[in-house]
Amino acid sequence: MIEVLSREYIESLRYVREIPRFFSLPAAGRDVVAVVGPRRVGKTHVLLKTAASLLERGEQALYVSFEHLWTASLDERKLAEEVRRVYPSGEVHLFLDEVQSWPHWDFRLRWLHDVRDFKIYVSGSTSELSAERVPSRLRGRYISRLLLPLSFCEVASAARPETFREVGAARRLFEEYVKWGGFPEVWLSKSLDKVRALVDTVFYRDVVERRRVRDVEGLEALFKTVLENYANPVTWRSLSRSLGLDVKTTAAYIRYLSECYFVHVVERYGPARRRARAPRKLYLVDTSFTYLSKAGLDMGRRLENVVYIELLRKAAARGGRIYYVDVNGVEVDFAYVEGDAVELYEVAYEPDERHAEKLRKAAKRLGASRSVLISWDSEDYGAVPAWRWLLANCPAAGPPQGGFRNF
Repeated sequence: MIEVLSREYIESLRYVREIPRFFSLPAAGRDVVAVVGPRRVGKTHVLLKTAASLLERGEQALYVSFEHLWTASLDERKLAEEVRRVYPSGEVHLFLDEVQSWPHWDFRLRWLHDVRDFKIYVSGSTSELSAERVPSRLRGRYISRLLLPLSFCEVASAARPETFREVGAARRLFEEYVKWGGFPEVWLSKSLDKVRALVDTVFYRDVVERRRVRDVEGLEALFKTVLENYANPVTWRSLSRSLGLDVKTTAAYIRYLSECYFVHVVERYGPARRRARAPRKLYLVDTSFTYLSKAGLDMGRRLENVVYIELLRKAAARGGRIYYVDVNGVEVDFAYVEGDAVELYEVAYEPDERHAEKLRKAAKRLGASRSVLISWDSEDYGAVPAWRWLLANCPAAGPPQGGFRNF
């Protein structure tokens, strides 16, 4: 049974329209390797491609989805027996998809790790599987990689536009990217129905059902409020008052939304005690979600959200942290902190002297190593157009195809 299911999933790759990613899993050695991120960004595809590649090289690999009723009912020993029935000897690469749906997954992964028969790869749609939050019984045995929706580099095939035709195509493509975001199914279909279906799946499956939320109407009201107020400073108390919820419930609901990567919470730059008392900013994992609210008409906030997700991609790869800045009344959208280095980013749809001046002031006060003013398409006041900034940050080694793609 397990071999048949694995083969069917891997063979399904031939029917998938693929957009190559700047993402690959490290080889599993002694550690469990996890790919985490929101639902429907391509985690399953990454596991299946890696498994297929290993099989092509003559190695032993099996893929198991824990969203299948039969596999979810297996315990760790029974799963190991089924694997050994297929591969009686030798090392096996074991790919466990949406492992958070496997009851007591952390205990079971620990057992599978400790028997030393398997090289283990897992995926999950909850931050509980990230290396920062993984249960202590797996610490020192576990590494994770965050997979986010498609970057602009990935939809543009990473080329730097040079001719007027390529520049025009890049600007047009960026408009589409801000409009539809980077979830592969939504990007390929350009369908608002796909956006709604994606949001409903994550909201009800990964939040309501997983967390057994009873006050679904209250949670829905909170999510709608987040959609209206993303990229704006908020406090849990102000949200609570506007919705008629208590503060603890509001904080719990925000945590549930952030655990499934739906919403990202950004604190103010500064000492921990001050951060705890200051308002937070909430960003969405994808700009397509803004279609579901009137805030979707605010292109400045959409642009700011795009920049945040790109900085998050950098932070996940390099161990950085992201904050917003409010230093003695001087506000800047983002501080990217890596080690002792601080980089500042101000986002303005149409930049003016005010944006440039506060960026200079904040950079001086914080001793920033870099400060960048990002616009929609203007180079006034030293700004860089967002599409150029995004393409300039593309990895040197990219997907296999070349050339600038004009979808």
